[in-house]
Amino acid sequence: MFETVADYPVDPIMIGADHFAQDQRQDKLNLTVGIYQDAQGQTPVLRAVKQAEARLVEGQSSKSYLALTGDAAYCAVLGQEILGQDTVRDGGGWVAAQTSGGAVALRVMADLLAQMPAPPTVWLQQPTYGNYVPILTAAGARFAHVPYYDPIRSEITFDAMLDGLRAAQRGDVFLMQGVCHNPTGADMTPAQFAALLDLLEARGIVPWIDLAYLGFGVDFAEDCAMARQIAARFAECIVCVTLSKSFGIYRDRAGALFVKTRAADRARVHRAVSAIVRAGASHAPDHGPSVVRIILQDPALKALWLRELEEMRRRVAGMRARIVATEQEMFGTQDLAFLGRQAGMFSLLPLSAHQEAELTRRHGIHVVKGGRVNVARLGESDVAWLIRAVRDVRADDVAAGP
Repeated sequence: MFETVADYPVDPIMIGADHFAQDQRQDKLNLTVGIYQDAQGQTPVLRAVKQAEARLVEGQSSKSYLALTGDAAYCAVLGQEILGQDTVRDGGGWVAAQTSGGAVALRVMADLLAQMPAPPTVWLQQPTYGNYVPILTAAGARFAHVPYYDPIRSEITFDAMLDGLRAAQRGDVFLMQGVCHNPTGADMTPAQFAALLDLLEARGIVPWIDLAYLGFGVDFAEDCAMARQIAARFAECIVCVTLSKSFGIYRDRAGALFVKTRAADRARVHRAVSAIVRAGASHAPDHGPSVVRIILQDPALKALWLRELEEMRRRVAGMRARIVATEQEMFGTQDLAFLGRQAGMFSLLPLSAHQEAELTRRHGIHVVKGGRVNVARLGESDVAWLIRAVRDVRADDVAAGP
């Protein structure tokens, strides 16, 4: 039977990790990882999380199932924190669900859209988060792409994105990321975002925003601004959240789905979300979300967590600034200056496929296919190594000429 199983594609991040493990050299650098790491290459457990976990273990009286849409208190505190709105009040326009990280929130929504009598098209930025297409494909959802970023010029192709969206139909959905765009690190300016919302509203396109890096842009509150603008402006919208990075609880799977509907549609959408959850994940794990709820409900723990989140943000931003300054000091050039203007853990190196391969072959630096690097993985001693290697592989094409 199993000889007929198709050859499924392998996630490029997993391929990168495998290639790094197979590399026998001692001098090698793994920039493929998708998580925050400190200067020692560790992903620490935050002090606020440790304290909240201790309270949870001490006070938890049951491990019975929650509702299919999870803990209403968790959804309420998270909705208020991110959206500035009560998302779970009776009679309101929001359907809220606790999910196993952001991926399940995305999949539940993809299933819901695919199962509609007239499924809308989901429009995606290109390039964008590598798991969107597999999730939408697995759900059987319709999707199309619009250009977002030129990796060689290292800049957003904003006008081309708007031109592409003009092909969307009323009732279609635009899936965008919030701050710290993955994989590019390039976020829209406030003026660009306002122009995008104008177009979405004028054409009747439903905004769907995915929030994965809250607190890694400016700060947690400011990083929620895009979602709040959408929530305040649109009668229908979708918000997916993962808290893996913000709280450092990757394996504990804390996420949420918020769907804003017209009041008359809320009950049916809630039943649809519940049915899709039941047929898939069934019930979300609760340890991570309970830790988040405890932290957000306690002013002292919340203050501690925000300080630790700021420390992580500052390390990533500082590493970006260090790359720019070091290149200027070493060579008097600004080929990688764009890294200092971007935010979050990820960026795309302006490399061709050949140059990317040479970066690994000649210098032992492993990146995700397409040139994505995790800036947070760099240590102080790695910066000059990366700069020299990028200059070296790009020099080949310059020497070769037209």
